[in-house]
Amino acid sequence: MTPSQTVTTVGDALRLAVGHHNAGRLTEAMALYRLALRAHPDNTDAWRLLARAAAGSDAPALERWCLQRLLALCPADPDGLAALSGLLTRTQETDKALRSAGAAWRCAPLQVSAAFQLGLRLHASGLLEPAASVFAHAALLTPGEGMVHINRGAVLHAIGRSSDAERSLARGRRVMPDAMPGAVNSALVAIAEGRFADAIHHATRLIVSVPDSVQGYAALANAQVQVGGARASVSAYDRGLRLEPDNAPLRLNRGIARLLDGELGSAWDDMAARWIVTPPPESAAHTALPVWDGRPIPDGRLLLWGEPGLGDEILFSGLVPDLIAAGIACTMTCDARLVPLLQRSLPEVRVRARVVPPEPADADVAVHRALGDLPGILRRAVGSFANQRPHLVADRSRVAALRAHRGGAGPRVGLSWRSAASGERSVPLEQLVAALEPVLAPIGGALVSLQYGATADERAVAGVQHDSGVDPTTDVDGLAALMAGLDLVVTVDNTTAHLAGGLGIPGWVLLPVVPAWFWGWSGSGNRWYPGLRLFRQPEPGAWAPVLAEVATALRDMMTGLADAASPHHPFNATT
Repeated sequence: MTPSQTVTTVGDALRLAVGHHNAGRLTEAMALYRLALRAHPDNTDAWRLLARAAAGSDAPALERWCLQRLLALCPADPDGLAALSGLLTRTQETDKALRSAGAAWRCAPLQVSAAFQLGLRLHASGLLEPAASVFAHAALLTPGEGMVHINRGAVLHAIGRSSDAERSLARGRRVMPDAMPGAVNSALVAIAEGRFADAIHHATRLIVSVPDSVQGYAALANAQVQVGGARASVSAYDRGLRLEPDNAPLRLNRGIARLLDGELGSAWDDMAARWIVTPPPESAAHTALPVWDGRPIPDGRLLLWGEPGLGDEILFSGLVPDLIAAGIACTMTCDARLVPLLQRSLPEVRVRARVVPPEPADADVAVHRALGDLPGILRRAVGSFANQRPHLVADRSRVAALRAHRGGAGPRVGLSWRSAASGERSVPLEQLVAALEPVLAPIGGALVSLQYGATADERAVAGVQHDSGVDPTTDVDGLAALMAGLDLVVTVDNTTAHLAGGLGIPGWVLLPVVPAWFWGWSGSGNRWYPGLRLFRQPEPGAWAPVLAEVATALRDMMTGLADAASPHHPFNATT
């Protein structure tokens, strides 16, 4: 300190400290703030400024102490409460941060910064409706603040109010056209609304203005897969991963896109990132056992543990016959509803119901692996599907009993029209019935419900039959028997589709534009279930052309069955 900088008053000390602070000389600034506080310990400005300098010096303990002293002197200081909320957020004390932000806003309800921060804290805590209200309040206070509109748009999108979200984001874009959060959220909302060209536009603008934006490439890829196919999106995922090689969600999404496009080996390597994105479920806690790496097991059994999702467990259990053929003894845990069906179908395997917490592994189990990891070991090339066969066996006695119970000689077609996983996969029942019933009615055929969770009123309105002896939700073995006794199953992508494929019965699957990875991007056939026929939407939401194609195919099938039953058919003719 030079003679001309001699400190004679607390005000001198603070003015000199602020000069150092603004110049980035935080050590000198903090020393002068402390000097002022020794002389005047009740100076709230000094405590506030020292807290800011401590935050800039990454000294959270000092920052907290300063803010606590400040608030002890002035409990209703909105800036102090807001600063404390920010500190608590950084130290991951979420609940305390939210309470502090709420107190700041109550002290200064007309202060935009207080409302803005409270909105951020509410959003981070998952309190979406209150967050939307607070951001709306902030927008009324300062209509020209772009980030308020952008964040409100992000919250409205999370709530599911896409149209309102887009209006808010549009206001934010007008004020701040180059703001990265505005572009990212605008792309996400556009994807949610099916405006994929707009999503690509927003993502591309973001990448142009921020070339190293991983979020931009992720949004671009997610939109491209909807309009340009899986292959177009892989390039954008590649560019994002060059920027952040350890980005597990991006790698997982690239793996899904690669599988959709027909790639296998490299796609499975990417899919391994799923254990980073979503750790194994509690029911899979077998950490004391080594993980099986695909090599022969000289002594002991392989424990295969399934993951929640009936369809996935059916799909991946189709690879277990490969292990049996290789001489690997297996124990498998799965959803309790699948145990009877899988134990009958795979008699060489010990099939157990999955429980939480998991039961101790049998003494003869040597290694373990997730059932869903098997494709990365057994299906790394197209040729590895050469022996893919139906692997499920229905209960023959129940099949015969259900056939006898149904009555009528006409063909029976089973229907499943709803997916619990996604509304985009579901087909309106009335449209499905309207397409198929005119084909079946003239020949004495009937439609049979296979839908889990269907109500009696729902079935009655559509005129679909129901077998009261089978509950598709709880009795999966009975559902398999019911399906095995039908002439055809027509279903959307849900558990019913996997059952039809695993049983090897005639089955037609109706798919949205962007299907699940195991159905592939194009074609009417499928590697995983060679016996199924796939019908694909030409564009998002367009079920009418799909149902028209299905009706034509059903008419051709029924004509073929009628010809085969004719006494003039070569196989039926008498000599």
